[in-house]
Amino acid sequence: MKYIPVAKPVIGMREMAYVFRALIRTEISGYSKQFIPRFESEFAEMCDSKFGVSVNSGTSAIHLALAALGVGSGDEVLVSAYTNMATFFPVLQLGGNPIPIDVDPITFNMDPQDLRNSISKRTKAIIVVHIFGHPAPMEEIISIAETFNIPIIEDCAEAHGAKINGKTVGSFGTIGCFSFYANKLMTTGEGGMLTTNSETLRDSMKSIASLSFGKTNKFVHERDGYNFRLTNIQAAIGIAQLHRLSKMIRNKRKIAARYNHILKANRELQLPIELPGYTNVYWMYHLKLLSYNSDTVDKLIARLNYFGIEARRGFVPYSDQLNVLHQFGIMAKVTPFASVAGESTLYLPSGPSLSNRKIKYIAKTFLKVFDEISQDVS
Repeated sequence: MKYIPVAKPVIGMREMAYVFRALIRTEISGYSKQFIPRFESEFAEMCDSKFGVSVNSGTSAIHLALAALGVGSGDEVLVSAYTNMATFFPVLQLGGNPIPIDVDPITFNMDPQDLRNSISKRTKAIIVVHIFGHPAPMEEIISIAETFNIPIIEDCAEAHGAKINGKTVGSFGTIGCFSFYANKLMTTGEGGMLTTNSETLRDSMKSIASLSFGKTNKFVHERDGYNFRLTNIQAAIGIAQLHRLSKMIRNKRKIAARYNHILKANRELQLPIELPGYTNVYWMYHLKLLSYNSDTVDKLIARLNYFGIEARRGFVPYSDQLNVLHQFGIMAKVTPFASVAGESTLYLPSGPSLSNRKIKYIAKTFLKVFDEISQDVS
């Protein structure tokens, strides 16, 4: 069977047609009014939010959100410990101190109790990650944040369209941040978006994302700024992708259900779940080995690769990122559940166009390889 990657974007004629319209009018920059305002508006509406601000990546979105909230030197930002380091880097780059918050061992989302225990007088913001497509427990997190008057940034890079009791992620916090990288539920190749209900924050973020140009004299800048602009070509792709997002989510949920059906018989695996009232969009099919040693996951990935199946480890949590901690001279708070997740998890191919035949092949091969490795370990 042909090599099966963990994800592959779905691009169709609508994307091509919109890009052609941008090219034929030579409207290709981030200043174009052809597709960018429409993309921002339609995406915000999808997220039950008033405003959208497009940017060139999900990492830039987080950086911009933090900058707009005034995060700077010495400020503490509480961040879900189990996530891509792209969530942490902007805090460090702004001079802040990321405080990792441990996660629930089942959903891998932020633990509200550890969040409450980690708040200090220096806490400036909370970044909650909706990891692998399952929303975080926002009711509890919001209650804590409101008690201490702390703004919430939602990292929704893996959770486009995910919901809690019908409300879409990206609309719960002060600012929502999304990524449109090629392996996300919808893509512009590279790109990102921020959502908010605050017009003041929207205006601030738009300004900072475009070098903070002056209103009267463009080249008298209002403050420090960045070139985080999304191009019109990317916005054209984004509008087309937004039209297919609901179908992508349906496909992702079907893929997860098919994997679960085949893999559930193995009691040594912790499969992804969906809590009552939550809509999991299953960005990737992410599972945990309940019995493992330090190299079990690596052996599994290597063997699956041999059979033409790409699989990847879960994220390495912040407290275990020794190179980064050394670079910034930081002693990070220990997050035991996140560390276990980093050692014991992996994810399997789950692109939205994955066929039933391939899902069955991947799942059966996984069980066979896992059984062989388990016997070697015992």
